[in-house]
Amino acid sequence: MPTVTFNRISEYENRFRKIRLEVNGKLFTKINNGEIKKLELPYGKHYFQAKIDWCTSNILEVELVEDKDIKLMKGKGSALYRTTFGYKKYLLLQLEVN
Repeated sequence: MPTVTFNRISEYENRFRKIRLEVNGKLFTKINNGEIKKLELPYGKHYFQAKIDWCTSNILEVELVEDKDIKLMKGKGSALYRTTFGYKKYLLLQLEVN
C-alpha cells in the first residue's frame, strides 16, 4: 500500500493550533505545528483537504500508485483577507515532487 506523508511546515501564526486533515471527506487526524504524519491508503484516487476553524485549504486530488509527500502550508496574503473573503484559501496543500 502506498504511504502518504503530510508535512506541516512550522509557522508562527498558528503555532498553538491543530489543523484537521480530511481524506475523502472524512477526518483522518489532527496535525500540530511542524509535525509529520504518515497514512497508508489503497491504490487509486483520493481527495485531501485541511481545515482550521471555518477556514480550509484547496482540495488536493491524488492518484496513488506510489508513495507521495504532501506539504501543508499557510496560504498567501494578509491574515485579514484569508480569514474573511479568502477563507477557502487560508491553507494550502501541495504535492511535493521528489
